Amino acid sequence: MRSLEEGESTSENRSARAWEGMDLLPVGICIVDDSLTVRYWNACLEEWTGTPAAEIVGQKVTEHFPGLKKAGFIDRIEQVLQGGAPTVFSSQIHTCLIPSHFPDGTIRVQRTTLIPLETGDKGRFDAMFVCEDVSALTQQVKSYRAMRNQTLHELEERRKVELELRAANEDLRAYFAEHTSRLTEPLSGAAADLEAILQEMEAEERDSDAVREKLRDAIGTIRTTEKRLTELIEVARKEQQDVGQEQGYFMPQTIQGSYRP
Repeated sequence: MRSLEEGESTSENRSARAWEGMDLLPVGICIVDDSLTVRYWNACLEEWTGTPAAEIVGQKVTEHFPGLKKAGFIDRIEQVLQGGAPTVFSSQIHTCLIPSHFPDGTIRVQRTTLIPLETGDKGRFDAMFVCEDVSALTQQVKSYRAMRNQTLHELEERRKVELELRAANEDLRAYFAEHTSRLTEPLSGAAADLEAILQEMEAEERDSDAVREKLRDAIGTIRTTEKRLTELIEVARKEQQDVGQEQGYFMPQTIQGSYRP
């Protein structure tokens, strides 16, 4: 027996028979009177909760589901039983009013709408619970939020890396500017020595041994400077390779550790 019929009036019996069509609906439906006694319990709720209609019809719904006694629930139920406007219990705030579980033990997330029903007695109303299974939708929303949060996290990480890359590039430019200036000094000195040697040779004021020694010094300075320039170029090439390997996620390295003038 899905509905309470015994002792009811003809109009109530007609209502009870009309309720039987709700067994075909893919939502859970429970109808209670103003004493919170269950008058109808459809097939969907039988399947979801595992509670046959015969066990709950005629019983107070709060005896089977004591959570409905909470102030946030019972107050709104009573308002509907007094003919108030329909009310919705959001699945995001209230996971479910009439708990049920899937075979794997996870709880079924529901959106529950409470609707007043006229009974035929003036001033008296029943309340109909319409429970919609929104578990799949809720999971999709959670997945979307997780994806959105992951995307925001990755964007933030990328922003941080780009700032680090910019700072590293600034450090690299400063490093090259400093050491390039250091290299120009010995080159200028070598050039000055060569010019002096040329002038002395033209004036025949230096002997050949002194000229050769001066030339050796100048050549040594040039070779040393060439080596340092090669090292600087290798540092730059290595940094570019690291940036390429990281696909834009450039992590600064200790440039100063790569070369000592």
